[in-house]
Amino acid sequence: MPHPKVTVLRNPRRLLLATATAVSLVLGAAVASSVVGCGEKGGGGAGPAKPAAAVPITTGQARLGQVQRTVQVVGDLHGEEDATISNKVPGRLIAIYKDVGDRVEPGEPLAQLLRNDYLLSVQQKRSALLESLAKLGVNDVPGDGFDVGGLPAVRRAKLQSENAEAKFNRGKQLFDQKPPLISQQDYEDLKTGYDVAKSNLEVETATAQGLIGEARTRLADLRVAEQALSDSTIKAPSDTYASPNTDPTTRPGPAVAALTEVATEPASRPAATPGKTGRYFVARRFASLGELASAITPMFRLVDDDPLKLKAAVPERYYRELAIGQPVKVRIDAYPDAFSGQVTRISPQVDEANRTFPIEVQIPNTDRKLPPGAFARATIDTRMEENVVLIPAAAVVSFAGVDKVFVVNEGKVKEVQVKLGDRIGSEYEIRQGLKGKEVLATSGTSRLATGVAVQVKPATQPATQPQLKDQ
Repeated sequence: MPHPKVTVLRNPRRLLLATATAVSLVLGAAVASSVVGCGEKGGGGAGPAKPAAAVPITTGQARLGQVQRTVQVVGDLHGEEDATISNKVPGRLIAIYKDVGDRVEPGEPLAQLLRNDYLLSVQQKRSALLESLAKLGVNDVPGDGFDVGGLPAVRRAKLQSENAEAKFNRGKQLFDQKPPLISQQDYEDLKTGYDVAKSNLEVETATAQGLIGEARTRLADLRVAEQALSDSTIKAPSDTYASPNTDPTTRPGPAVAALTEVATEPASRPAATPGKTGRYFVARRFASLGELASAITPMFRLVDDDPLKLKAAVPERYYRELAIGQPVKVRIDAYPDAFSGQVTRISPQVDEANRTFPIEVQIPNTDRKLPPGAFARATIDTRMEENVVLIPAAAVVSFAGVDKVFVVNEGKVKEVQVKLGDRIGSEYEIRQGLKGKEVLATSGTSRLATGVAVQVKPATQPATQPQLKDQ
């Protein structure tokens, strides 16, 4: 039996082309047959198309409302005052009165340095002052306008000068007689004695004035030594600071009593402050007991935590929106509730590096719930805007970065692209695309397109508009 003739296509491209052609012919024939079959009914006449069923939906109403405009910022909480306390004078730390977490009132002692050297210095300066006063012959340092003529040395020199003047005047009368009743030598001796007495008065007066200046200098040295003695007790900042006692008429006071090295805490150690009273709290202690500290060594960090300050950076586009006194809601992760504050400072300088400007928000913290250093989020109420278009959030369809809604009109829907603003509760602000009176589809939106017929389902309960809240 003869074998059938087989044609071999050695070119693969020709083989693929032939196969594709055959498949196209088969598919074309099948489509044509399908079309003819669909168009035939009984005798072959064309039948009417069935209308598409209406899509059941629910609707919501766009409306015009007012919106509280806000600016969102983040930042850190800071104390009203945050100070590092250092010792003014050097010394060995012999007592620590406050530690981390303790409350401190203004001016309250924090620690004590060994005072022996400062007590000795006070005694030395006081003794030097007493020596100067003894030379003057007074008990108090003379003040301004003091008459040195009342000092013993000056008074003695003045009496001597007056006596020499009287002798000279009598001798001059005798010498002026004709003939002179005293010799030329006697007259010259009286005149020289008078000149010496006057010069001695001037010297004593100048010496007294110098001693007064020396006494005032030594009084100032004593005040410096007393201040150093006071500074050996390290204290919290005070509300007010008294000016130094510059009254030169102050007495030097009694001599310093016998010195005893203070090896333990003084008996006058302040009591610990319980609870949350006290303006400051100790955030950190740097010094240790027994440490020999040089001058200006950091020892404590004190923080005044009522009120607190939120420091934040705001983008420059909001510069015209902010003003002093605007209300602020501050939140931290530790509490679910917000804390109220207000804008207190706005920097007029924009940072060129990040295009922001710093602000400060003051937050009352009388109950000390807010901790300084915490990260906080704040919402600043700027202005109330009227006639803002608001729609139910369920009416918004978002896909591939495009936001749209379906407007219902006479049983059909129309797709409208919108530009969303802020979300406020269960509603969205519409900045572009709607006028605020449209009826919108809020369900079944995945089956909708422009021109699709819809059927509004009856509401199961009365629709209520959500109440806007300040953000």
